[in-house]
Amino acid sequence: MPTLLYNKKFMPLKKMLIRRYFRIRSLQFLYAQHLSKMDSSKVEENMLRSIDELHDLYIYLLHLILKIRDKALKINQLQPKNNKISPVQRIAYNSVIKILSNNKYLLEYDNSEKILWEKQDQYVLFLLKEIQKSNFCDIQEYNFSFEKDKSFLIKYYKNFVIPNKKLIEYIEDIYINGSNDLYIAHMMVCKTLQFIQLSTPKNFKLYNVYRNDENKKFLVNLYRNTIFHKNEFNELINNISNNWNIERIAVIDLIILQMAICEFLYFPSIPPKATMNEYIEIAKIFCMDKSKIFINGILDQVFKLLHKNNKIFKVGKGLK
Repeated sequence: MPTLLYNKKFMPLKKMLIRRYFRIRSLQFLYAQHLSKMDSSKVEENMLRSIDELHDLYIYLLHLILKIRDKALKINQLQPKNNKISPVQRIAYNSVIKILSNNKYLLEYDNSEKILWEKQDQYVLFLLKEIQKSNFCDIQEYNFSFEKDKSFLIKYYKNFVIPNKKLIEYIEDIYINGSNDLYIAHMMVCKTLQFIQLSTPKNFKLYNVYRNDENKKFLVNLYRNTIFHKNEFNELINNISNNWNIERIAVIDLIILQMAICEFLYFPSIPPKATMNEYIEIAKIFCMDKSKIFINGILDQVFKLLHKNNKIFKVGKGLK
């Protein structure tokens, strides 16, 4: 099935919100369905399966942290003893990783044949060697406080694991959507590490991308309603664009417009301003400069028309 990929470099994690990820994932599969003409329900199954793969990748990245810790312990045992605390020791005896290693949900995956790092010691060793060669931390100031352990681990992850080119290439070779999913999977890992406290029990729940099915419902409804009502949306676009032939609009531009209008009309809890901002940001990722201007203009006019005709019904914050 055709896949729509990002044409931008790695995006800062704080900008890649979960809902934007779901919008982008829906966009990718709507685009794929348009090109392949495959049954929409089958494409929907593939879309949901891709979200499961995101969860798998998140689990694998957590396991990578455990594998790095295991390798650090072995290296530390072979090193001569001295009074200085090395970066490898900070990983080997990190109290946050110790709590993570006892998590019962993470341990359930430990015997899975799909664990990505089982036979990839070269990547684990490389990530350790990188920190050994760097001036990443001042070992003289280190003490064994939990918060310092957490701060060190998150900084290490962000500075060495996330930007590592070998790791990115490896994930991209394993997963069709690896380059896209890495953005959000790394964010999930960082949130998990930040969540862990000294008193966190073994059975703490790992990050759930669906968040009690709220996001899953959003994803499915956005995908289905965009397909089901696309003729209605196309008529609106055609009228607003001064009878510009729909067939002359780039497919990706058209789908972005359809999705945004779908949110205007069929997602009463999402403010129109939020919808417009999100799809303008998505257009910046996937569309040409002229397309971004076109999409912005069409959405603004469509919203004004729908609002004027009392077609938009919003709850909560309304039209903000």
